[in-house]
Amino acid sequence: MNKESPHKQHAGPHEEIVETIYTEEKAAPRREGYWHQAGGGSLAVSIMVHAVFIIIAIFLVIWQTTPNPVVPEPGNFMPGGKGGGGDRSMALQKQRHVTHAQPRMKITSVSRSAVALPNVSTSMTQMAALISLQTGGAGSGPGRSSGGNGGMGDNMGGDWGPGKNKGFTTLPLVIRSRCSPAERTQKMKENGGNDLCEAAVRKSLRWLQKNQNKDGSWGESHKAAMTGLALLAYLGHCETPESPAYGETVLKGLTYLMELAAKNKAPFDGIFSEKPGIVSSTYEHGIATYALGEMYSFSKLGTTPIPGLRECFEKGALIIINKQAPNGAWGYKDGIGYDPYGGNDLSVTGWQYQAIKAARHTNLDIPGLAGAVKKVERYLESKQTAEGGFGNTDRNGGYNQWNLTGTALLGLQTLGTGNAGKVSRGIRWLADQMANEPRAWNADCYLYTWYYDTQALFQKGGEPWRKWNDQFQKEVLTNQNGDGSYRAEGVGPIAAAGTGAAGADKDVYRACVCTLMLEVYYRYLKVGDRSAGAGESNLMPIK
Repeated sequence: MNKESPHKQHAGPHEEIVETIYTEEKAAPRREGYWHQAGGGSLAVSIMVHAVFIIIAIFLVIWQTTPNPVVPEPGNFMPGGKGGGGDRSMALQKQRHVTHAQPRMKITSVSRSAVALPNVSTSMTQMAALISLQTGGAGSGPGRSSGGNGGMGDNMGGDWGPGKNKGFTTLPLVIRSRCSPAERTQKMKENGGNDLCEAAVRKSLRWLQKNQNKDGSWGESHKAAMTGLALLAYLGHCETPESPAYGETVLKGLTYLMELAAKNKAPFDGIFSEKPGIVSSTYEHGIATYALGEMYSFSKLGTTPIPGLRECFEKGALIIINKQAPNGAWGYKDGIGYDPYGGNDLSVTGWQYQAIKAARHTNLDIPGLAGAVKKVERYLESKQTAEGGFGNTDRNGGYNQWNLTGTALLGLQTLGTGNAGKVSRGIRWLADQMANEPRAWNADCYLYTWYYDTQALFQKGGEPWRKWNDQFQKEVLTNQNGDGSYRAEGVGPIAAAGTGAAGADKDVYRACVCTLMLEVYYRYLKVGDRSAGAGESNLMPIK
């Protein structure tokens, strides 16, 4: 039976705490007595403390001098590639030591630029990755080894790369294969490529990295166009802002274009050109918008969002849609740039429809996009001649079928519903013309034309592609310099179709189009290889 007083039985928390302290204070002298009986004193305490420190110091020396076990990284099975474990391991270790909290942070800029970026919800790991890109962290920036991964991800759904642990399921099927080194190798072999092609691509990307301007652009006279082409070359190899080898390079190029669009004011608001009122600005805007469209598709896979990218791209795409002429083409006029009422230019139309194609791959609901696709298809079909080519029939004149048939064919093949009969006739004309006049780098070499012909014949496949592949591949590979650039080509009477027309930008232009040609083996899935509806399953429907 409890004989404690009722007061003590119902003591509150405060009384219990007081009693506990009182009890411990009474016990303290007894414990102190035990200590002195055992011979304890200040000297003994000092000796014990020093002994503990000595033991800890010895342990640290042994631990630091013991080599850590080497954990092998997944290899890159691309020809000539290495595992690339060093820089990537450092990046992974940094990320693993960061707390996965979800604060809201205000990012003012992805670099020291005038582009103000909005508040974004991001994890500390994502922020660490962004900071690494800004400061030239592990695996980014010039001088880094690009013999390793050189891309985003070692395998489908690996620990490193787009869509971590999810593979590439959110990337459009038509461009998904470029992000798996194993699949790139397979596509390269299946489609007539080889180890030399991949080595040449890597050399070109390194050369472009070394020749990037301090502001993130490429070129001198047509910076937006050259920057767009360079970004397309990097994206063709799945090099994004999170790429270990080229992340900073790509991010700086992207930032330059976004700044440029923000800098231009009405009536040129959103135009990607430093001189938005001149004729060539229409080419520049189409190419840059095309690059940003692909960049947006890839950005959805990364760990770090790119604030403002979607809005910048959508504005660029809307400009193209709104400036389309009633006949479905695009034109230009000095002083205003795009001229929606004077358009019958198949050459500039090629870059605009490629931007529209990239817009469809993003699956964004962009007003007027479906109608623009229908109109440009009708325009391309209307340009076919009785001979089967596309363009003017005056061989020595501008915009002729000898230079532009591939441009029209690629649009009809990839926009979705092109007339199969017209495509087949165009391919036959192009194949016959190439057989009668084999292409050579040193004579009548129009790399603009080769760029489109390569893609159109690749999409067709079969014997026409095999014969063209045998021609162009040898010419491009044997004319690359040791540093990754390309020798000047010999052109004929149509100088506008040669890279020399780019003036001071000709070396960058030449390197970009040659790189894009050598990436053709895996850059896009062939139309014929897409199962019914699957290849374009995430494209906006044509209504």
